[in-house]
Amino acid sequence: MPRLAILSVSSLPLGKRWLTEGDRGQDVRQLQALLAELGLYAGAVNGEYDLLTQEAVKCFQKAYRLAVDGVCGPDTCKLLVEERIHNRLLCLCDEGATLQTLAEKYGVSWQALKDPVTRRRLRRVIPGQQVMVERRELIFTVETCSLPEELGLEAPEGKTLFCVKPEMLTELTAGFSLPQGSSLVVDLAASNLSRRERKALLRLRRVVNTELIWWQHLDNTRLPSTEEADALIISVPVSALVADKPTVWLRRIKKFLTDYPCTRLFTHFDLTGVVRDEQGNEHYLTPVERKLARLNRIGEPKRIGRYGWVAYRYQDQDAIKTVFVPDRLTIRGILDQIDRLNLRGAVFTGLDRWWEVWRAEGNRYFLATPRIMVMRKGSLA
Repeated sequence: MPRLAILSVSSLPLGKRWLTEGDRGQDVRQLQALLAELGLYAGAVNGEYDLLTQEAVKCFQKAYRLAVDGVCGPDTCKLLVEERIHNRLLCLCDEGATLQTLAEKYGVSWQALKDPVTRRRLRRVIPGQQVMVERRELIFTVETCSLPEELGLEAPEGKTLFCVKPEMLTELTAGFSLPQGSSLVVDLAASNLSRRERKALLRLRRVVNTELIWWQHLDNTRLPSTEEADALIISVPVSALVADKPTVWLRRIKKFLTDYPCTRLFTHFDLTGVVRDEQGNEHYLTPVERKLARLNRIGEPKRIGRYGWVAYRYQDQDAIKTVFVPDRLTIRGILDQIDRLNLRGAVFTGLDRWWEVWRAEGNRYFLATPRIMVMRKGSLA
């Protein structure tokens, strides 16, 4: 039978009370230790919530898309104990170190080197300065039941994701296992989970020790609880990317971050080219249309916005059609925003299979970790 335990305020663990300036106790000491580990706090770990601790809390809240008030409340405490906040590599600059030498050491571009307090990119470094490199995950999809080597996609050990439909959850609970370190993705593009499927999902989480991720569309998203999923992939409609204002998806993703932690959120981008006719109808660009558009192009291509898709017109018999395709600059714009929002990573479909190139693009802004998602035909992507 549980017993009632009475503790003094100063002995409470982190998360049991709101912490503000002037508070003292064990929980403040735990808070200071966590902030110091993240490179945000350089003061003494003395259990006193002083102005230096308050400023460190503000920096943490700003970096992880929380309300910046300097008060360590439930949302801040919940995020502080998440493993995903420790996706940072911290180092002290030695004498003679430069942005170039540090970039070579970590395998990134100099643009990926940041100040751990402000998250701003560094323009120069000085001896003894603390420098931060953050990790992000880039997920590429393969529409097959296995990973044949002839595709040139060798998944790093324990980095594979397996995508399934909701109706498969019931049969997966019986004798189902995944390689250690892999993840299970539930494709909820068509509909939300039924009552039966939700029960099967909860049973599956009890018997399978693996990460579970929901995958939904931007226009049809129900945020999962921690009991239902470990992370969420939000699929951005292609029309939002090729529209006149390419930042439409960005504003909507920011709204999700008020209710869902950035450390658990992926954004999916389908980068298959799009064809639009004179009536405004759109469909995905086929290989035949791609070749036809290249041969019969009219005029010079134009970019939509600074990092938008490239658009050009071409003659298709008696009709004039417009093609929208992404290029490297488009990818860079997406990766830059993923990094600025401090999201866990991005999912790409419709890319050519030279994914090492896209990982190199990711390393311009963060330390990109590639993962591969195995899908069956007819899945969301």
